[in-house]
Amino acid sequence: MKLLAGALILLLIYLFYPFRDLYVKDDPFSASYDLVAKGFWSLEACAGAANAQQASDFQCRERRLGAQLFGDGYGQRRDRGE
Repeated sequence: MKLLAGALILLLIYLFYPFRDLYVKDDPFSASYDLVAKGFWSLEACAGAANAQQASDFQCRERRLGAQLFGDGYGQRRDRGE
């Protein structure tokens, strides 16, 4: 029973925890960002990866598996990295 409860808790965390994806703008005249890396656990880790690549214009966007399963309408948010 404890194993089942632990597995359920891990599943809920995986579904609803906001992972971050790193998008970088390579061309300053383009409006689009290219996906560079996925699956960061925190905004600091995502921004650190962008700084390691010396990216001047980047976005760390939140992604939740639950939003993909249940639709985008429950709070997918975009964070701007500096």
